[in-house]
Amino acid sequence: MNPFSRVVTGLLEGQFICPVTDQEGYQYLTSTQLTNGRTNLEEIDLYLRRLDLRITMTRGAGAYFAAHADIDNEGKKAAKKRFTELKNILRPMVSFLEIVMRIAGDDGAVSSGQKLDLNRMMGRIAANASLTEQLRQTAIDTGLVSKDGSDRERLNRIVRKFQNDGFLRLVNPESEIYMFTGRIEWLMEAIEYLMQHDKISEEDSDFEKRAEA
Repeated sequence: MNPFSRVVTGLLEGQFICPVTDQEGYQYLTSTQLTNGRTNLEEIDLYLRRLDLRITMTRGAGAYFAAHADIDNEGKKAAKKRFTELKNILRPMVSFLEIVMRIAGDDGAVSSGQKLDLNRMMGRIAANASLTEQLRQTAIDTGLVSKDGSDRERLNRIVRKFQNDGFLRLVNPESEIYMFTGRIEWLMEAIEYLMQHDKISEEDSDFEKRAEA
């Protein structure tokens, strides 16, 4: 499969293309080389427009993904449903990211390409009662029960959930080191929006712009 077909297929499947998940695809999209007077990004966007979709990127340009080209009533309902589902699991997501930032000693947002050393993280949590309590509450909020009752198992399950949802990728299995994907940038933007808006309104023009992703 050529790069164009592979990238388009991934976008149509809902993938977030970033340097962590697909270095080759990301380079293909960011290339400035012209073909028939258009970049690869423009060619793919032109193709997606025929399907009433468009290619867009996160604010920090850490990931590319497909979104609705125009928000009609059906598209708006689908976007609102996605935000509502995200809002329902917002607390455990924010709590876990807070743990990551506290351990990293960084108040800034978690970003694409940031590493997560599971063993180091567990060591820091075990040595801090506040982090331990936050981990346990996060596991409860997420509905993830530790089979053996250990905090390590709680952390493993939370991290696996983030991995399964596409926010983390295991880059070093032996050392249990993960890396946040570009999808985390979309999540951070969605969290920012939801924390600023207690209620999502179909008449909210800002919602129409943000929800289409």
